[in-house]
Amino acid sequence: MKKIIEELKKIKTYRSADTVNHENFPAWKMSDESRLEQLAMTGTCGNSFYASAGEVTADALELLERADAEALFRAVIRGRNEGFIRTFPLLGLVVLSEKSPELFQKAFPRVVLTGNDLEDFIDMTRSMRGMGRAVKRAIHTYLRESVTPYYAMKYRKQLADAIRVSRFAGDDPLYAYILSTYSKVKGLSDDKVAEVYEKYPEFAARKEFLALLDAGKTAEAAELLQKNRLDVESLSAYYHKFDAKLWEAAASVTPVMRFLKYMAKFIREGADIDEIAAKKLSVENLKAAKVFPFRLYPAYKALENIPQKVQNNALEMELEHVGFTVPLPQNLSAAELLKILLDDYTDSYDWSSFNQYSWVVAPDISGSMCLSSASGNLTFAEISGMFTGFFCRGLDNVQVVPWDTKVHRYDIGKNAPVVEHIEQIRKISCGGTYMDAPVGYMIANNIKTDYALFITDTMEYGEGWLAAWKRYKALNPSAQAFLLRLDPYGTQPMPDDEAVEYGIHQIFGWNDSVIDYMKYVMERNI
Repeated sequence: MKKIIEELKKIKTYRSADTVNHENFPAWKMSDESRLEQLAMTGTCGNSFYASAGEVTADALELLERADAEALFRAVIRGRNEGFIRTFPLLGLVVLSEKSPELFQKAFPRVVLTGNDLEDFIDMTRSMRGMGRAVKRAIHTYLRESVTPYYAMKYRKQLADAIRVSRFAGDDPLYAYILSTYSKVKGLSDDKVAEVYEKYPEFAARKEFLALLDAGKTAEAAELLQKNRLDVESLSAYYHKFDAKLWEAAASVTPVMRFLKYMAKFIREGADIDEIAAKKLSVENLKAAKVFPFRLYPAYKALENIPQKVQNNALEMELEHVGFTVPLPQNLSAAELLKILLDDYTDSYDWSSFNQYSWVVAPDISGSMCLSSASGNLTFAEISGMFTGFFCRGLDNVQVVPWDTKVHRYDIGKNAPVVEHIEQIRKISCGGTYMDAPVGYMIANNIKTDYALFITDTMEYGEGWLAAWKRYKALNPSAQAFLLRLDPYGTQPMPDDEAVEYGIHQIFGWNDSVIDYMKYVMERNI
C-alpha cells in the first residue's frame, strides 16, 4: 500500500509534465528565454552523456531559428564574454546575421574575439547560409578595426582566409604581410610586403629575432624577445630552436591566462619560472585578466607530476600582497602555488550575505558528471567539486550531501583545500541519478536549512526531485533551492510556475557570476 501511495503522489506531481527527458522520465520544457541562457552559459554542441552531438546541435539550431533577435543578440554576447563558450555564440551569430543584420553588426566584434573565432564563424556561415552582404561587411569592419600587428602574426593564416573569402581590400602593408602566407597572390608585390617591416617595429623585431635564432645566438634572441614582448604563440614553428633561457624569456612576456596554460611546458623545457610565477599568479592579477578559478585546476593537473620548485621568499611577498598571511612551506612547487591560489581566490569572495543563513550543498556524483564540460578542460564532476570546495570554505554553517542513487558520506573537512574537494568528488562519481535522494535525506534526518544548492546535470530517475522538494517545503516552508545546472539539455525537473511557488532558482554555467547571482537572489528575498 505504501508503494502505491508513493506512485500516486508521483503521478499527481508529474500530471502537468509536457515532455520527457533523454531517459524518458517526466519533465517540463524550458522556456526559450531560459534555454538561450542555459546554452549561452553552458552550451556545448558536442556529445553529451545522454545525447549525441547531432541531437544537441539540431536542438540548439532549432531554438536559435525561432528565438527573438533581441534575446539572441544578448545571449550570444553573454555566452562568449561571461560563459566563455565559443561554439554556441558563433552558431547564434550566424543565425542572427539573417534575423537582424543591424544587431548582427553590433554583436560581431563582441563575439568574434580571436582569429580562431573568425575562422570558425566563416566555416559555419559557408556551411549554413553563404556569405551575404551583412556578413562580408562585418568581416571587413573587423579586418579594418581589430587586426593589429599582434593579431597579424598570431592569426596570419585565419586572417588571410578571411581576406580572400570576403574579398577585402586594404592599403595597409599589414594586409599584404597577412596575404603573403599564400605562395601566389595576384597583385601582391615583395615591396608591399616589405613595407610592414618599416611601418611596424614589431615586425622588424620579429625578423631580427628569427635571424638571431637561425644564427644560434639564443641569448641575444631571448633579450630581444623580452624587450619587444614578441608574441610567443606566433613563433610555434621555431620552438625546436628554443633553449631554456629563451623559454624563460617567453614565460616572462606571456599574458596571465596563457602563462597558466603553458606553465607545464615552460617547466618541462627547463625554464626557471620561480619569480615569474610569483609575480604573475596572484588573485589580483587573475581577476584583472578575467582568469576565473576554473582555469586554475587544469593548470594544477598539468603540473602535478612536475618537480619544479618555486622560490618561497618571492611567493610569500606576493601572496601577502593579496592577503595570504599563513607561513608558506619551504620548496613550494608550482602545483602547490596554484593550489594555494585557488583557496585564496575562494577566500576573496564576499561571503557575508551567505553567512546570514544555513546551507546544504548537494553535489551530484552520478556517472554522467564525469562528462567533459564545454570548456574542454574540466569534467562536470570537477566543476561540481570546485563549487563544493568554494562553499565549504566560504560558509560558516554548511553541510555537504553528495548523492547519486543515494547520499554518500563526505569526510573532507570544511577548511580543506578546494583541490581536495575536487578530487574527492571526481573520485567518487560513478552511480545513477536520483535527484530526489539528497532531499529525501534532508527530510529523513530533519535537516532544516535556509538554502540548499544542488549541483547537477539534472537528468533524474527515482521519485523525482520536485515531489521530494514539495514534501521538504511542507516541513520547512521558508527554504529556498538553487539548481546549479552544468548540462545542455532542454528539459527541467519542474514547471516555471511551480519554480516560483516553491522557491526554486535555476542557474546555468560555472563562471564567476554564479556567486554574485546567488547573492542577488538572497538580498532580494530579504
